[in-house]
Amino acid sequence: MLSRSNPDSNDHHEPHPWLEEKVYAKLRQRTVDLVKQSVDALCKGRQRVSLATVAAKSKELDTEGNGKGISESAILDNQEARAYYEQNRSWRGSPRKRAKPLAVTLPASPGVVKPGRDEQRVRQRYLRMSKEVLVHGGGNISTMKEAECMST
Repeated sequence: MLSRSNPDSNDHHEPHPWLEEKVYAKLRQRTVDLVKQSVDALCKGRQRVSLATVAAKSKELDTEGNGKGISESAILDNQEARAYYEQNRSWRGSPRKRAKPLAVTLPASPGVVKPGRDEQRVRQRYLRMSKEVLVHGGGNISTMKEAECMST
């Protein structure tokens, strides 16, 4: 079967220049306008500004698209619309806090080792401790039983 594709063309599907200026640019601008109108209306009404509320409000305000509005992905994919949304959104992300390593304070010289203690619990306690604490500053492993417990 013969292919009608142009042998000089590559697999990249770049939009035609006329589509860019007549269609895509207008759609991008429509998205920006609806996001601005929606965000401003939500702020004025002291409502929460989120992707979902902006998309819902855009459906109410969209007159030229017959109430079609814009999707959440349209907001995220349009750089200008996304920037405006992120400046005005209600949610403010905080830097994620890392979990601190378990700091166990062990006495410098452990007391008497109880003969009936739970070795599994001792093992779990050591496993939760960081290498730094175990090697440099944590505590001393006082008996061979504790050393064996850690290795199993």
